[in-house]
Amino acid sequence: MGHELVLILLLRSQVAMTLAILVVLATRGPSRRLVGAELSYGLWALVPLAAATSLFPPLSDFLAGRSTDPSLDHPLMLSTVLKANRVWTRHAGLALAIWAAGAGAVGLAFLAGEARFRARARRGDAGPAVVGLAAPRLVVPRDYHLRYDAAERELIRAHERAHVEKSHLAWNALSASLQMIGWFNPLVHLAAAVSRLDQELACDAAVLEGRSSLRRAYAQVLLKVSAGPRGPLACSLSAEGRVLELRLRWIMKSPVTLKRYLSGLVAVGATGALLVGLVWTSAPAEGFGPPAHFPENTPRPIRISVTHGAL
Repeated sequence: MGHELVLILLLRSQVAMTLAILVVLATRGPSRRLVGAELSYGLWALVPLAAATSLFPPLSDFLAGRSTDPSLDHPLMLSTVLKANRVWTRHAGLALAIWAAGAGAVGLAFLAGEARFRARARRGDAGPAVVGLAAPRLVVPRDYHLRYDAAERELIRAHERAHVEKSHLAWNALSASLQMIGWFNPLVHLAAAVSRLDQELACDAAVLEGRSSLRRAYAQVLLKVSAGPRGPLACSLSAEGRVLELRLRWIMKSPVTLKRYLSGLVAVGATGALLVGLVWTSAPAEGFGPPAHFPENTPRPIRISVTHGAL
């Protein structure tokens, strides 16, 4: 039953991720206006958190102690349903093979895109950006020292340092991994694109924190950065179109006060706790399938009475 269990876990994680993505998409705008871009970007941590929570035994079974019952085939209480439904048995292996092929194709696409970006960076045709998960480094275009003066170069370095200090490269790798796992879920890809925008807004806010006088100079840097290639895992400064307009608009806003930030921190924490609790308590258990002792395709025992004497 290994294939069937893996498929069930995969589907459960996708349902949890979809719920979390919908919550974040609905709250990211109001959250950013209330508490700023940095804290608002933290909402995206709810997506992998919800996916991980969905893999645990349901809360009701955990509290009842049934998840440790050695008589059960699996701690997630799904064995009865899998045994009763022959469709899983017949097609789970094929479904997993299709999923693995899709995940592998998406992973190869990410690796190829990152390789192309780094090849262009070596030629001086990409950047400013920061690449490298284990050893981050700044890549810049060949005309870097001609296009930007010393003050502008310092702002660029501050932006890319903020990416490194806040572990955004690791978050990009995690986002790519979630896209591989949920390659068939369009909301996962939408969330990845939107979260990258929120990541840049958070970095812009971090650079300008306590340096409001540099807003105009920072906006000029964004305008001077040409819209070049963007690596799927790299953190690039470039932006264009409506994304550039949004970033310019937000860096001109007043900074968030400490009172609003602390209030938002509590609100974000409460939202995360509520979402995790919802995923944990609503996870399906053995009770949603056929009765535990009489699966659909299992013959039920028949009691035969024997009597002595003439009828």
